[in-house]
Amino acid sequence: MTESTAVPPKKVFRPRLLPTLVALAAMTLTGSLGVWQTRRYGEQTALVALYHQQHEVLPPVTSLAETAQAADRLEQLHFRRATLTGQLDMAHVQLLTGRYVFGKLGYVIVAPLLTPGKYPSTLVNLGWAPTDKLPAWLDKLRHTDAQVTLSGRLQVSDARVAAEQPVSQFAGLKTWMHPNPTALALQIPGLDPDLMLQVGKQATGEEVDPETVPLDGYTYPVHPLPAKNVEYAMTWFGVALTALAVWLALSREEA
Repeated sequence: MTESTAVPPKKVFRPRLLPTLVALAAMTLTGSLGVWQTRRYGEQTALVALYHQQHEVLPPVTSLAETAQAADRLEQLHFRRATLTGQLDMAHVQLLTGRYVFGKLGYVIVAPLLTPGKYPSTLVNLGWAPTDKLPAWLDKLRHTDAQVTLSGRLQVSDARVAAEQPVSQFAGLKTWMHPNPTALALQIPGLDPDLMLQVGKQATGEEVDPETVPLDGYTYPVHPLPAKNVEYAMTWFGVALTALAVWLALSREEA
């Protein structure tokens, strides 16, 4: 006698309503996230190209008066290197909230620089100083020459919220969460509400030394690099394909 050969059961494609709705929702959500991350990658890549052109190709700005009347003033100045000479308005010096650098608590100091341009003054990030040296640092700056030369990078501030208020005080000075020229312009007459000059060496974590005036900041500037948007996009698209595969597997059943 010969043994009968077992015939495997026939599978048919028979999707059910609930798994189909769940899979559709999951694929729509994760696919949209993948598309969003792909678009973000394009935006970040364009930002890197802009930074390269503005900061590394174009010559440094030596006067803000040259672009004072230009309709695209901020576009011309964003990410540009600059060497500006003017007077620091120490009467309106402000601090950014205390932060630790290499285990030491300190504050970032910002102050208006009085220099010709569209506005009488421009906000300058002078850098970080530990709390124990901050009073002496400010006293030294108050006794510098009337004119100082500051070298750094111009940029349009990301924090431009007029409603922001100081969060506290230190040594009699207002402290803010962000270097927000828009909010500061409401309290400092004539301050540019959009533009700021980054001078402090935030990229290296070095503290500001008042003996180095004129300040030459951002020797090692922070380059805006694309985030890992490609990896994120591939992850989300992979999740969408996984949801599709699970739905297909659940939709097959024996006839």
